[in-house]
Amino acid sequence: MRRSETNIANRIDVIDVLRGFALLGIFLRHFISRFDYGGNKYSHNEFLYQIDKLIEAADYHLLTDKTYPIFALLFGFSMFLVNQSSIGQSSLRSYRRLLGLIPFACLNAIFFPDGDILGLYVIVGLLVLLLVKLPLKWVPYLVVFFLSQPLVWIQMIIHLAGSDANILNYHSSDFIRDVDNTIARGNVPEIIWTNLTKGQIGNFLWALEMGRISQTIGLMLLGFYLGQSGRFLYFVQKGRKNLRYLVIPVIIILGSWLLGKLNVGVPVSKELILVLSNWSGLSFAFIYIVVIIFIYDIIPAQYFSSLQFYGRMSLTNYVSQSVLGGILFAPFALNGVAYLSSSSIVLLFAVTTFAQMLFSRYWLHQNRYGPLEFYWRRMSFYTIK
Repeated sequence: MRRSETNIANRIDVIDVLRGFALLGIFLRHFISRFDYGGNKYSHNEFLYQIDKLIEAADYHLLTDKTYPIFALLFGFSMFLVNQSSIGQSSLRSYRRLLGLIPFACLNAIFFPDGDILGLYVIVGLLVLLLVKLPLKWVPYLVVFFLSQPLVWIQMIIHLAGSDANILNYHSSDFIRDVDNTIARGNVPEIIWTNLTKGQIGNFLWALEMGRISQTIGLMLLGFYLGQSGRFLYFVQKGRKNLRYLVIPVIIILGSWLLGKLNVGVPVSKELILVLSNWSGLSFAFIYIVVIIFIYDIIPAQYFSSLQFYGRMSLTNYVSQSVLGGILFAPFALNGVAYLSSSSIVLLFAVTTFAQMLFSRYWLHQNRYGPLEFYWRRMSFYTIK
């Protein structure tokens, strides 16, 4: 790819705000899902029971698969920033940066085996670094290709042809079941080893089955392309003018909902629902991005400072929340899945997030990078100064 004429020497503040918002959505989703340790405890009080049900409905309609795409898109954009800052330096820095995520992915997987995305980002990121070496004009076509979920469409064609072959079943549930059984009955060394091995394999295969890998490749490529072409900076500068674009995702969401209602009983309904779900989640993510940029354009930036600091320490906050979630909910720790309702979990999330925001603000007033971000950055240079 040719070098972008747009010079992005400094971090764009709204990028950190968007990343902070995406983290909030991801973390709330993780808390409500009990970090996938199972269980669905409800309050005995009727009023709190209704609150629990409302939280679950809001989680499904507003969070599930809807904030994760923002994080993947911005990860691709950050890959562009690292690539541009490495011009004239070692061409391996971007690869070392991705490989530097592996220790954090392992730590994260110990406490959150079914939901780690860092290991996935390493694998997908390495592929993206190869694809972005292609001419810039090719990248939008690759983005459309991967976001369209090609494997799912191939599976539809196979079913319509009358074949029972399934290219989307990689038996991820077998690995996840082994992880759950080990967590329930194993000792600590067995749990750690199973989480790091079968947990990561099962998580990757599940992502492949659900179209998450194809989506992540497309989003990272899109983030890189928007940075390289200068279009992301242009989009941010337009601010409130971007609101007119909201009609597109709204049409996609309504169309997906309608088609989902009409296709019940169709031989390929499962695959079609998967595609529509992916597209609907992407549309929600686009709406969130446009609305946040609009609000950021009309409200003084200092009101977003907490979210900005939070986003700047995304790696530290992500891993620390997974560690805390494992301690709170895992059966081998505090076993919160047995007694914490959704309403109490949301309160825990609010307290935890508030504490992380305070810590992020304090730390970044004293240091340029977050604790884990510092070591991650040093890994890309091999040495710690």
